[in-house]
Amino acid sequence: MSVLQYYENPLMVGAVACYFATMLLLWSQLFFHADDISENMERWHRGACSWGERALFAGALLHGLALVGQGSALFSARVGVAGLFGWILATLYLAIGRRLERASLGAFIAPVVLVAALYSLFDPSLHRAARADSLEKPWLVIHVALIIFSYSMLSLAFAASLVYFLQERLLKRKRLAGLWQRLPPLGVADEWTYRATAFGLAALTLGMIVGLIWQARHQPAYAMMSDPKVLLTMATWTTFALYLASRWWLGWRGRRTNMVVIYGFVLLLISFFGAPHVLSGITR
Repeated sequence: MSVLQYYENPLMVGAVACYFATMLLLWSQLFFHADDISENMERWHRGACSWGERALFAGALLHGLALVGQGSALFSARVGVAGLFGWILATLYLAIGRRLERASLGAFIAPVVLVAALYSLFDPSLHRAARADSLEKPWLVIHVALIIFSYSMLSLAFAASLVYFLQERLLKRKRLAGLWQRLPPLGVADEWTYRATAFGLAALTLGMIVGLIWQARHQPAYAMMSDPKVLLTMATWTTFALYLASRWWLGWRGRRTNMVVIYGFVLLLISFFGAPHVLSGITR
């Protein structure tokens, strides 16, 4: 067994970690728009874009070495072809993404590359030097990390909505004085609610997809629609999706849409703290 064959699985896991870092960095450079007034935000935008591309390059390099270690075996398994597809997509973006001057394109490519690389960890025959149980860990780590990230962003959206309502109330009563004047303007609070919700919902969507793929692969008898936590999570997702839809297509702003975010956050708390995670119908 060659050196690359022996270290193929650690290289693949390292590539997955780099792709995950790439996704978060490129998402954050979209969160802080380049045209924001704050100089610190503009600096973060540029830095996140630069480090995101470096992380993608490192991931593609590790991924490429892992593919060499897999050898011809990757063509005999569907998961191997999926991994090869992810690597080709990453290298194509590195080759032409900057020429297109569309750094934001990477924020949409990175999740696809990440899921493709994760999917290629499924088949033990493709990773001959790795223990079967070690192939499960990246899926669970990425799933949990995405869910935690999404909950953090949606909590930030909730906080921005509260700031919006508090300032609106103070303005109506003409009591916006003293320390209250340090609150961000209504438009800024509304924009932060939108940005945090958009990225929180994107992370929640990807986290749910990763979890569902893992469940379908390893626990096909799992009755998803009988799980209270899954049902409440889907209700939470739908509520935040309605907020974004009303803003994008109906042009709603302000009180009406921010109230939807508050309702969504209440559902999030219920699903996280109040709903049991029942894995019914699984043969253990």
